[in-house]
Amino acid sequence: MRLSIMPLQPLTTITLNYPYYLSSAIYRWIEQSSPSYAAFLHEQGFSPEGPQRRFKHFCFSRLIVPRRTIFDGRLRIESPTVQWFVSMPVDESLQHFVVGIFERREFYIEREENRFLVEQVETLPEPDWKETMTFRMLSPTTVSIPEDRNGKLWPRYLLPDDPRLSDTLCRNIINKYHSLCRSNFSSTSSVDMNVDLQLQCTLDQQFITDRGGPSRITKLITVKAGHAEETKVRGFICPLTIEGNVELIKLAYESGLGEKNSLGFGMLGL
Repeated sequence: MRLSIMPLQPLTTITLNYPYYLSSAIYRWIEQSSPSYAAFLHEQGFSPEGPQRRFKHFCFSRLIVPRRTIFDGRLRIESPTVQWFVSMPVDESLQHFVVGIFERREFYIEREENRFLVEQVETLPEPDWKETMTFRMLSPTTVSIPEDRNGKLWPRYLLPDDPRLSDTLCRNIINKYHSLCRSNFSSTSSVDMNVDLQLQCTLDQQFITDRGGPSRITKLITVKAGHAEETKVRGFICPLTIEGNVELIKLAYESGLGEKNSLGFGMLGL
């Protein structure tokens, strides 16, 4: 299920690396309802095949700001209200999130004085699901493969023109599906291990050409800026078409495409 959240905030300026604070707000709202479930989601999550791969099964968009100015790595919000989309396919996560957000209708970015008051929360209607659907990206998508560097595995982030990109994105969605099959938590997606798990992801090549090539739609993004876990992630924004099993397409829409969805990557929109 997908929610539209309308926060209210007077004129303010925030870092462009704000998605980490949005992720923290989501965990705090879930914790407000259930500290034990929030701990499970943050520390464990859902796994299709052991502890090495975990999924949180939620994603969110960047803030949609009608009037804004960007300067020196910061975003000046000049609109009294902004819009923010949050999506969760797991019923229990969604229930705790909704309870928490209504009990504590605020969050902050960077510092507690920089508070956003949640003025409105709406449930968005379900899309008309089909076996071929075209999406835009409401937040950058990132996906990687392990690469050996001096005996240690490091993530190699795939660029939009990498021939391995589609298969890696599809395998990620299928692994997410299997993680829900293995869990005891109900999902808004119909989970059936016997369905045909065929899938294909195709980026909009005309969009890439019009923007000047693959390098022009990619960006190195700082995650958890200023924290001990700070890291750089390569992401891209591009429309894409997903073909195949409808439940897998729905899960990509609700849980997120690619990796690091709970940190603000891979939210799809129509």
